[in-house]
Amino acid sequence: MMELSPVSEQFREMPSLTADEVAEWKAGQSFSLVLLDYLPGGGSALFDVDYIHRELTYRTAGQKDAVAFGSARLLDGDKEYREARILFSRPNQSATLRGLVLEGNVKLRWRNVTS
Repeated sequence: MMELSPVSEQFREMPSLTADEVAEWKAGQSFSLVLLDYLPGGGSALFDVDYIHRELTYRTAGQKDAVAFGSARLLDGDKEYREARILFSRPNQSATLRGLVLEGNVKLRWRNVTS
C-alpha cells in the first residue's frame, strides 16, 4: 500500500463534499473549497478555491452521479472567476472540480458570507 504524504493525509481526513450537501445550496451562495493537486515529483499540495454556486443537476437514475455548475477562482492566482463544475460520484464519495487551471478533488473548507 502506498504511503500518503502529510498533505494527502490531511485532505483525506476532511469530510467528503457530497451532492446531498450541495443540493441544499442556493444559487449565488459562495463557498471556500480546498483542492488537492498532485505534483510531478510525487508530492501533493492544497489550494484554496472560492466557488459561487449556480445549480446542481443529477446525471444518472437513482441520483448516483451529479454535477454542480457555478464559477470559481484559485485564491492564490486567479483574479477573475471562470465557469466551473464539480463532478460528484456517490459510489466513490468524491467531488472533482473542473474548469480552472488546476483541477482535482475538492472538499468544503467553510461556508462564506452568502449573497
